[in-house]
Amino acid sequence: MTDMVEPAVIMDTFVQGVGRVEEISKNLFRVSYFANQRAYDGSQERVCVAKFIVTFETMLAMSQATVKHTEISDEVLFGPTGSAAVN
Repeated sequence: MTDMVEPAVIMDTFVQGVGRVEEISKNLFRVSYFANQRAYDGSQERVCVAKFIVTFETMLAMSQATVKHTEISDEVLFGPTGSAAVN
């Protein structure tokens, strides 16, 4: 497969979580994503900001890619000596 191309600009959408996963047919899912915002009355609300239609394999690949890119080593957390310093 070739590298991914972007022939037209695709806007970034900030999301804070998965709101809903619906199976719409065998091996096909609608995944709704939300972002938090302050409502007019001052309370917090989750607003749907994006929906993707994906296969199970795509959901699994997205999950694996996210975990791979967010792994944090002990060295990052505690420094090269392996001991955390608390100020």
